[in-house]
Amino acid sequence: MKHCDIDYKKIATAQPGIITKIIEINEESRNCFKEIDTLLRSDQTIAAFILRVANSPIYSRNQVIKTLPIAISLLGISIIRSLVILAFSRAVFAKSRNELICKHVWHHSLLTAIASHHICYKLGNQEAGEEAFVAGLLHDIGKVLLFTHVQNEYMEALNYALEQHCPCADAEQKFLGINHRQVGEEAIKVWKLPEQFSRFVHNDLDRLAVDHIQDKVLLSLAAANSIIKGRGFGANTIDPSIQKEKLMEYGLSEELSNQLLDEAFFEELLTNDIYQFCANAHN
Repeated sequence: MKHCDIDYKKIATAQPGIITKIIEINEESRNCFKEIDTLLRSDQTIAAFILRVANSPIYSRNQVIKTLPIAISLLGISIIRSLVILAFSRAVFAKSRNELICKHVWHHSLLTAIASHHICYKLGNQEAGEEAFVAGLLHDIGKVLLFTHVQNEYMEALNYALEQHCPCADAEQKFLGINHRQVGEEAIKVWKLPEQFSRFVHNDLDRLAVDHIQDKVLLSLAAANSIIKGRGFGANTIDPSIQKEKLMEYGLSEELSNQLLDEAFFEELLTNDIYQFCANAHN
């Protein structure tokens, strides 16, 4: 076992350092919006990506967002930072030809994010839909960081988890001396994301505590994570035969559980514009 040290400020992009600069901006600064706008404009790939996602049904709020200043003012600093981190993840996996890591980390995160957003809406909490989407994007960000820092060792851990049918966190601890939940929690702090976002990465979503069921965003994330794993996206997949029971344990109704496990719901996720755009990053 080796101990893996993570440099949370070492993030490669088309313009080296741009993401680091964005996450270091002081939200309390009078010029923070202008600073972010300037940085985003310096990297056209990230700028175009932000506008593309901002105009998706998840964020557009029924209006066309044509410029970065409008996107920044409507979405706010935290969401912009989260989307910038999504752009970073997309760039990482665009370069990777490893099908296992792309499927079980990247595609899993994207599908979980979109499903979490939909589930939050179905639970009647539309106002939290954007946060539920961010929750899905961030919940496995620790895996992305581990993969970018120690790619070969991380693949050993992932392969072990797949072969032994054990939780990824256990395999990571065995091979790296640290796990993705610990890395993700530290990333939330270093990247200056809202403190409450740590609950997305800190909790074991396969064993959600009863007192967390009242948190509709965390509930939506756990349900989405379970559904996507049941479809084979995510190491330590969940047996489809117990999926309905698991969703109902989370407090979802039988009717909603059946709806979420229906093939039509999964097809809706696969055809989602954001999934198509991000998952097919090679194209």
